[in-house]
Amino acid sequence: MPVGPNAATGLPHLPGVQLSHHKNALVVVMSNVRSDPRVRRQIDWLSEANWVVDTLGLGERPADAVRSHFGLGEQARWVRSRVGAALIYLALPRQWRFRFLTENRIPREALRRISAGEYSLLVFNDMDFLPLVRDPTIFTPAARTAHLQLDLHEYRDARLKLDSLWRVVTSDYYRWIRRLIGDPAFTARSTVASGIATLYATDFGFEKPTVVRSGPPYIDQRPGPVDPDRIKLIYHGMASWSRGLKEIVDAMRLVDSRFDMTFMLTGSGSVIAELEAYASDLVGTVRFVPPVPMTELSRVVNQYDLEIMLFRPTSQNLKLALPNKLFEAVQGRLGLVIGESPMMEEVVEQYSNGVIVKGWTGTDLAASLNSLTGDDVKRFKNASHRAAAELNADVERAAFLGAIRTA
Repeated sequence: MPVGPNAATGLPHLPGVQLSHHKNALVVVMSNVRSDPRVRRQIDWLSEANWVVDTLGLGERPADAVRSHFGLGEQARWVRSRVGAALIYLALPRQWRFRFLTENRIPREALRRISAGEYSLLVFNDMDFLPLVRDPTIFTPAARTAHLQLDLHEYRDARLKLDSLWRVVTSDYYRWIRRLIGDPAFTARSTVASGIATLYATDFGFEKPTVVRSGPPYIDQRPGPVDPDRIKLIYHGMASWSRGLKEIVDAMRLVDSRFDMTFMLTGSGSVIAELEAYASDLVGTVRFVPPVPMTELSRVVNQYDLEIMLFRPTSQNLKLALPNKLFEAVQGRLGLVIGESPMMEEVVEQYSNGVIVKGWTGTDLAASLNSLTGDDVKRFKNASHRAAAELNADVERAAFLGAIRTA
């Protein structure tokens, strides 16, 4: 019998041959799977536990461990038009909104495998896909035999700020999808921090989600040496004003000459350009370097001394932030300089590997930095070295797999 490629996956497919249900998993995400570290770790953990893993998301096949990758298509042009969007959000029933906005982007073969019950595990990583569980043509009785794991990467607040016409138009759809977080079809849930887990459990009345922190793999390296006359600060990650970027620059105008600052930014080019202009008077003290692949981050940042994370709590997610960058900095053996963010404070207080800034201004940050000695910095870095054995993906793997209660 000739073997031809599957139209959806490009992989060989024997006509009439069904995929085995046993230990087949589908990991679903709206982002580019290849560049999403949390989802990449889920794939690795499942593969190491002898699951056959398929993925559904943006971009190309993310890893060799993935059997079939189903790339999301683009929305139809009319859906993306102003008139089309208005029609969808204002005139159509909710399940039809989902069909035009999201479901029609999913390759038919992925939906066929779900409805045929060919997966014993589905891991949802985004709210966008939750209405799938309400469609009986997709979540058939065969599909419902699967374990459904919902990984909540952040807190989705029911009190959506209606601060624009677009948010007013889309708010009903947003709230409907959010309510599906509590759908009994989901057999387990997980999230990134204990504070967010508590909020969801309180909002929906379900069991507190398992906490799976976003730590990278353990890296066997030592803290770099500290020069007390040149203490190297870094912020790596998203270029967003909500991450205290301007306050960091303001602090650099006030700190002792022994400090210098490096930004390694991803995301918005316009924010990066504006920040570079804002720091143009600090040439020699503040510099900008290109980002590196996430698999190299913890080794590259090892050359620095302190990672700065000053997230003013303007939202619940910022207040309860426990970001990837914190764990990457610990694996890099850096000391931590954080604001009064409760989830990050728990880490610093437990491991004594940093300083907590009292206040959210550049002046507050500068005062905390100026109070540090070279010995303080060495102590923080050595404490992160000890913490690295616990704050890593190998430890979180057990929490994630433990949440998957399959028959």
